[in-house]
Amino acid sequence: RVRLFFALWPAARKHLRRPGPYLALLVNAICALPVLIWNAQHHWISYTHVADIAGAGKVWKPTLKHLGDFLGAEAGLLNPIFFVATVWAAIAFWRRGRHNPRLVYFFSMGAPLFLAYLAHSFRSRVLPNWIAPSILPLFCLMVIYWDTRWRLGAAKIKPWLVAGLTLGFVAVVFVHDTNLIFKLTGRRLSVNQDPLHRVREWSEVARIAGDARQNLLAEGKPAFIIADHYGLVGVISFYLPEATAAVTKEPLVFYQTSATPKNQFYFWPGYEDRKGQNAIFVRELDRDRLYDLPVPPELQAAFESVTDLGVRDVLYHGRVLRPLQI
Repeated sequence: RVRLFFALWPAARKHLRRPGPYLALLVNAICALPVLIWNAQHHWISYTHVADIAGAGKVWKPTLKHLGDFLGAEAGLLNPIFFVATVWAAIAFWRRGRHNPRLVYFFSMGAPLFLAYLAHSFRSRVLPNWIAPSILPLFCLMVIYWDTRWRLGAAKIKPWLVAGLTLGFVAVVFVHDTNLIFKLTGRRLSVNQDPLHRVREWSEVARIAGDARQNLLAEGKPAFIIADHYGLVGVISFYLPEATAAVTKEPLVFYQTSATPKNQFYFWPGYEDRKGQNAIFVRELDRDRLYDLPVPPELQAAFESVTDLGVRDVLYHGRVLRPLQI
């Protein structure tokens, strides 16, 4: 992105004959050393993880099925009006000449990353937050461009600004508390329609896992908890009081052991040295296709026996939010 700025704004190249840019690179390299050293000691796991997500080892077969999801998600998250205004400003900046160094700088800092992920959406799925570093510079580009147009007397800019701000404020209020929709209309959003369903009732998940562990403790042996997703490990460790108290001493909650790194818990202490103890295994099922899943082979091999304790439903206002297989 920096190279693009120097390419688009020749007047800035005089700084390449001064120590400033190189000192900045040196500071950046020093700050990156801990990450590089750690990765070198752990088989470059961060690099291979990102490469795997990007599908670096797969044959590229162009497809359009992810493009609509990517653009739709970004438009929804960034405000449809401001998203269109940003794209418009970036295209207009590129077509009408690059005479403003501020616009050149903000375009160079934001557009390459956004365009790279836009291109990647023709290959595989792109998560909406991946373009986050490009948002601030592109929004700055948008504001400067449209402010200039406004000052030059362009019509119909103010109504769109008001509409964008109004839409944004309304969305912020309702997205932060979707229960307001029920208070206004008397109808609740379905679980799949509720954007807050992913953050609800995690304390209840921890309580269910904790109660199952307490029942197992009654057999007289120590017991711990295993989850099949790093997110479950995190929320149970956070919301279950005894797990929170023990997390820096002898953890009670673990990610299931795997032969290869699947997440950061691979590098944490595991439960291999807890021979003779019992465990509760917790897994969240798909609420739209509810069925018991077979026990992972790794657990079957690690324990003397495995007993299915059934599915416990985590409810929110009487609706199944999270079916948990125990």
